[in-house]
Amino acid sequence: MAGLVIGNTKTMSMLGAWVTVLGRFLDAVLPHLTTLLRIEIKQSFLQGIDDVMSLMDDVPLSADYHSTLLELELTNIILSALDKGSPPRN
Repeated sequence: MAGLVIGNTKTMSMLGAWVTVLGRFLDAVLPHLTTLLRIEIKQSFLQGIDDVMSLMDDVPLSADYHSTLLELELTNIILSALDKGSPPRN
């Protein structure tokens, strides 16, 4: 049981680090993007999410994975920041 807890804690820490880095990247980049670039990036980002979803159709993953990908707060933060023209605040 202890090994499972340690493994899960390590995984959660790694995921948290990824989110932190991506958030800081958005904070640094978004203020420098023009409106046109934001629109193009948003379209490309949404296409990437659609591509991942279609690839996952062939892989047996839980419905939770699919719904989490679609509802992921980070996805919404990125889309909102691209729409508003200001970086997200952590």
